[in-house]
Amino acid sequence: MKNFLIICAIAIGFTACEKDAGEGGTSVIEGQVYKIHTFQNSSTGAMDTLYHQLDSGKDVFIIYSDNETEVYDDKFETDYNGRYHFEYLRKGDYTLYTYADSTVDISSTIELKYEYPIFKHIKINSNNSDNSVEDFVIEKNQ
Repeated sequence: MKNFLIICAIAIGFTACEKDAGEGGTSVIEGQVYKIHTFQNSSTGAMDTLYHQLDSGKDVFIIYSDNETEVYDDKFETDYNGRYHFEYLRKGDYTLYTYADSTVDISSTIELKYEYPIFKHIKINSNNSDNSVEDFVIEKNQ
């Protein structure tokens, strides 16, 4: 009976140590934010796409779960090349997002400017891992 209690105590100890996603680990999530601009080339008539690196200062937010409706847990301001980097993460589910700017012409004289979120979900399966995320593409079409 005494051995059974010791085994139960050890099992409870191991299950109690399971930690949720968040800070305190050894993994990294990194990626880049950039814009593409699609337009019709006036000389060829074909659709063309231009790649634009973002200026520094675009915020990328991280939520320590896969629930997009939760409040963000941390944010990273992108560098001059649009890159972001979250480190010291434990294994688990994460949601990253940033905002894209958009404009709608209401009339010939009025433009409505607004932002909308773009989400990416990532799962860290093991500690000590580097996780490159598919880049955030903020698309502007004419």
